[in-house]
Amino acid sequence: MLLSRLPIFIFILLFIPVTSWAQTTPCTILGQNPETAFPVCGTSVFHMDTVPICGQRRVASLCVDDTMYTDKNPFWYKFTCFQSGKLAFFITPDILSEDYDWQLFDVTGKNPQDIYTDTSMFVACSWSGLGGVTGACEDSGGVSLVECQGPFQNRFTLMPNLIVGHNYLLLVSHFENTQFGYNLSFGGPGNTAVITDTLPPHMFTASRATCDGTKILVKLNKKMKCSTLMADGTDFRINPSPPGIFITSAVGIGCSNAFDMDSVLLTFSAPLPLGNYNLIAKNGGDGNTIWDLCDNGIPVDEAIPFTVLSPLPVPFDHLTNNKCSTDSVILYFPETIKCSSVAPDGSDFFVTGTYPVNISSALPVNCFGGLARQIVLHFNSTLLQPGNFQIVLRAGNDGNTLLSECDTPSVAGIAIPFDVFPKPVVNFAFPDTVCLPDASITFTNLSSISDGSENLFQYRWNFDDPLSGPNNFSALKTPTHVYTDTGQRNVYLRVTSNGGCVKDTTILVNTIHPQPKTAFGISKPNICLGDAVFLTDSTNSMDGVTLQWNWDLGDGRVRNTQNVLYIYTAPQTYNVNLYTINSFGCRSAMLSKPINVHPYPTAHAGPDRTVLEGGSLSINAAATGDGLTYLWTPSQYLNRADVITPTCVDPKFDMLYTLTVTGKGGCILTDDMYVDVLKIPRIPNTFSPNNDGINDRWEIQYLEEYKSQQTQVFTRTGQKVFESRGSYTAWNGRYKGKELPMDTYYYIIEPGSGRDPLTGYVTIIK
Repeated sequence: MLLSRLPIFIFILLFIPVTSWAQTTPCTILGQNPETAFPVCGTSVFHMDTVPICGQRRVASLCVDDTMYTDKNPFWYKFTCFQSGKLAFFITPDILSEDYDWQLFDVTGKNPQDIYTDTSMFVACSWSGLGGVTGACEDSGGVSLVECQGPFQNRFTLMPNLIVGHNYLLLVSHFENTQFGYNLSFGGPGNTAVITDTLPPHMFTASRATCDGTKILVKLNKKMKCSTLMADGTDFRINPSPPGIFITSAVGIGCSNAFDMDSVLLTFSAPLPLGNYNLIAKNGGDGNTIWDLCDNGIPVDEAIPFTVLSPLPVPFDHLTNNKCSTDSVILYFPETIKCSSVAPDGSDFFVTGTYPVNISSALPVNCFGGLARQIVLHFNSTLLQPGNFQIVLRAGNDGNTLLSECDTPSVAGIAIPFDVFPKPVVNFAFPDTVCLPDASITFTNLSSISDGSENLFQYRWNFDDPLSGPNNFSALKTPTHVYTDTGQRNVYLRVTSNGGCVKDTTILVNTIHPQPKTAFGISKPNICLGDAVFLTDSTNSMDGVTLQWNWDLGDGRVRNTQNVLYIYTAPQTYNVNLYTINSFGCRSAMLSKPINVHPYPTAHAGPDRTVLEGGSLSINAAATGDGLTYLWTPSQYLNRADVITPTCVDPKFDMLYTLTVTGKGGCILTDDMYVDVLKIPRIPNTFSPNNDGINDRWEIQYLEEYKSQQTQVFTRTGQKVFESRGSYTAWNGRYKGKELPMDTYYYIIEPGSGRDPLTGYVTIIK
């Protein structure tokens, strides 16, 4: 690293930009640039005898200090991971006090030059300022994948994890201005990654490389060492070998700027005669065949066939086109054709078929060295309608058909067919309205195609309902999807025909309506038999209007009006149910509420009763029912007013008592009973029957209440002069129609009704 060795200049750095330190010198030796990196076999030890001074281009690093990290005096190594795992390696300087730095990059799918700018390619680095062995190995003290500049930084890092199939570049940078070399070795304690290619080396193909048969091109099955190819061609022989014709040279393709090759161009001393040959590998002048990067050689006597043919016209091979909507086709040829022989206006070709098609242009594709294997033909308009066609070759406005590399014209009139398939017409239908809570929509597929092959369609539905997870998609022809919420849905349908033509459509589905919310009120949840109950609907019909009411009154009767007035005919608990249907056909949930219909109790206060003044009476009332409570009114003279059989104690006056019996549900029934109080008769002891209208009769107060009374009056001598039985009649002081004299008379009154007889005297005053 640049700054770790120059502490004396730290003050100067405060005033001079860091970039002024980096005086880059171009590197011209193979291996000193990323694109010419040494290919690595993991079993080899690389020894660099000397390190030329060059480079100092800034590389992309994860170190965030002010140091400029450069590829000073670099060598680059490239390798591929064949088995994922941890990579250990060691860089051992020839002079152990010297400082070597390194950085590893993942260049998979990238341009090697991107290592100078793209930090995402970084894998690991050690820019330690310490001299000595450096590399990646935990056993040697590695604790991090990033070791930046500085005299106290660790020379070793953790072993980086390599990924199978990925390609890597290793930069080894020599900080010193000397040119002493180093050893680079891969593997060590903890190494599990495999960077050794286990594919055996072989020749792959051989083919004529020139029209006159003086050269053939040999393709290898992988990259192999350029250094093992003998330039005189002694690594190969042919069989049969024509007299006087031999291989004069062998050139590795790409070996001028790389260490490895995958193709070899062989040159013969004279054109090979037409015929079939075998190219055979052998040990060359260096004593071996061509080696791969791990020094494994192509097997001796391995043979591959090739043929030298007379220059033939290049035929059509095949073409490709968008079979559903074609505005162009690509023609493919088994051999190269001369790009200059293709008429730009497309006049080398014409189209026949179902309807007229005109070609507007023809363009060779990937024209390299004046040769190409593909031609793009463009039409004047896009072919949208189905049909069967042919591309026919003819001599164009340039005066020739297509010319091969050897100037052999293709045969006019040869043709190759192509088709344009019909495209589906995509459509679907769905119900005008669906309702929550489970809005089940069946999507009726209405897609069609002109050739009648609808039964071969493939479908892809997206119901625009992400919360439904995997159920948001379907491959059915006529699927059903259940939505659990309202909202607009952009339902997508893609149809693929049997010919691979794809058409899609998106239709707005806005027919999902919320479920009405049932609600109703009951005028009284507890009623008495025979009383009317009023049921009142208060359902929220949401975005619609309630059109149907469905009452189930619980006794087998139903009603379909918004509100219901009803009288139940039997006592019990009834469950009243209601659901409604609104103007969108959405049905509310069933709501159930109980109504308790209670029977009236029975109440019998008992017969009217008679009681003596000053006495008591047990009232023998009776009632039936559940949960009964009792109330007697008025409560005067009663020992309790809240029991069914109270006692009337010492009543003074006649009373009409009312018994109120209350059962379950507050159902009330009443009954009356009369208590006749037989008051104590008030007997006067005198009266004056003189017809003056004052006290003319012996009036005994309250005796008329005793219906079975017997009253007798006697003279002093015991003669009975008055008697009244049953309903009391006042005595007028006469006996047999004659006035009795003034005197004192004795009486015996037997009131009856349980009252004791009364005796005394009464005096007639004149």
